[in-house]
Amino acid sequence: MRFADIVGQERPIRVLQQAMRTGKLAHAFLFAGAPGVGKMSTARAFAAALNCQNRGEDACGVCPSCHKMAKGAHPDYREIAREDERTGIVIDQVRAVIKSAQHRPYESRYQVFLIDQAETMTTEAANALLKTLEEPTADNVFVLVTPAPHQLLPTVVSRCQMLRFGRVPEEDVRRWLHERQELSDEDAALVAALAEGSIGRAEHMPVEFLKTTRLDLFTQLAEATDDSPTQALALGVKLREAGDDLRDALELLAGFVRDTVVWQTSGDARRVRHRDAAPLIERYAAKHQTRDLLGKIRALVYARRLVERNVSRDAIVDGLCLELLAEGPTTFARGRLPR
Repeated sequence: MRFADIVGQERPIRVLQQAMRTGKLAHAFLFAGAPGVGKMSTARAFAAALNCQNRGEDACGVCPSCHKMAKGAHPDYREIAREDERTGIVIDQVRAVIKSAQHRPYESRYQVFLIDQAETMTTEAANALLKTLEEPTADNVFVLVTPAPHQLLPTVVSRCQMLRFGRVPEEDVRRWLHERQELSDEDAALVAALAEGSIGRAEHMPVEFLKTTRLDLFTQLAEATDDSPTQALALGVKLREAGDDLRDALELLAGFVRDTVVWQTSGDARRVRHRDAAPLIERYAAKHQTRDLLGKIRALVYARRLVERNVSRDAIVDGLCLELLAEGPTTFARGRLPR
């Protein structure tokens, strides 16, 4: 990975290149931004550039150091991520990093430690890392990557240089999909409109699902004539057709309901993401008040988190479909959202 491969993040890359050029390199960076916008890719490109033997402002991609980075076998580069979603990054993982940081690099100028989803560090792990950040050495560089910097200990944040990563412009996403993923212009435009500025999300969006099941699902939701269990069952059948793509289907439904709120409050069709579903959005908007729509978005978020926790999909779909068709809130998503 090179800086030249990163899409839509020119500003943070310029900051990193300036630091490399002047030698005024922070010992710790915090890359903050929405999922999928290029934080991890930039962090890996930064690590490669730091230790590239050509010592330019980007990794050359051909020297022995760059080859080792590409193979994931560089002795002076280490990635740390949570091994269990229930526990996050634990203190033993951080202790291993601290132990490595006490030694000089094996063969390069810097040891680079990349900590992904840094916000998941336990308090003990974060405090252990803090001691190392408070007493930095010139040949260690830490890069913490997170979508939620506010969940990190303030003392950790204060020891890092924060770089904000914005959402990638829709046109840049479309061009990337067309040129690098070889999607047709039509398919690239559709995916880019729905990716919400996330290259990572765009890369994994199921195009055929978007072109077929998505609109069928929206039609079923918008054209339901009442909130009876029969109508909910019919919607559930359509939702179950998503199969392994249920999380994607829930994300898309949340986007559809969000577009309905946008349409109700602004009347501006240019602001909706599902532009090809505008008639269905208007139809759904006519049936529900804005307050109830916001509750339905919450129910969709709740359902997606239940899916991530392997709750029975049938139970999730049945309860959610009743909520989506009801004129008012149901009991489906009452209480605290699961983390």
